[in-house]
Amino acid sequence: MPSPFVLKFDENLEKFTEALERLGSRKEAERAYRSVINKTGTRVRKGVLATLPKQVGLKKKTITKALGKPKKAHGKYKSKAASLEYVLTTKGGYIGLKHFKAREYAWGGVGATPRGKLTKYPKAFIKGGRFPNRKTLNMPGSGAVFRPNLNATNRWRRDFHSLKSDVRIPDEMVTGPSKSVYDREVKSFQPAIEAEILKRLAKAKA
Repeated sequence: MPSPFVLKFDENLEKFTEALERLGSRKEAERAYRSVINKTGTRVRKGVLATLPKQVGLKKKTITKALGKPKKAHGKYKSKAASLEYVLTTKGGYIGLKHFKAREYAWGGVGATPRGKLTKYPKAFIKGGRFPNRKTLNMPGSGAVFRPNLNATNRWRRDFHSLKSDVRIPDEMVTGPSKSVYDREVKSFQPAIEAEILKRLAKAKA
């Protein structure tokens, strides 16, 4: 299941009520919060896109696809109710080893680099035939990393399955450097709200 990252505010918060009183209207207070929520959410997304590739060992375009497009805070529009939350829904389950620079080795297995570290998978394979003339398998899922069922009693009748890493983007977003990005931006949220309120008050007086 997709795991949503949500940056939002609760309108019952004392700080929002204070902003409403200072700015003179709910509409203006919502505009201030909406601006800061979207800017903060955008920085979180950019930060995650910068940290996750190295953190998990994937290309940036793969991470970008997994994150998808965010749903930003917005005012009321036609039939859409106003929203004061930034939602970034991450997608995907455990990622196949083929996405981690997987390659076969002559020692009889496959090496791949989940989280940027080379890990060996004995008895695994990507192609068929004898070395050095191995060929791509003509079957669904070709290019993936496979391993035979090592528990089968008859080695010639073993089935096999594709191998996946223990890397899952929704989990990785809330750990390590990516979590640090989120924590840093959330910490800056309230000071940014205060700066936005002061800017709007100054503009109103001008």
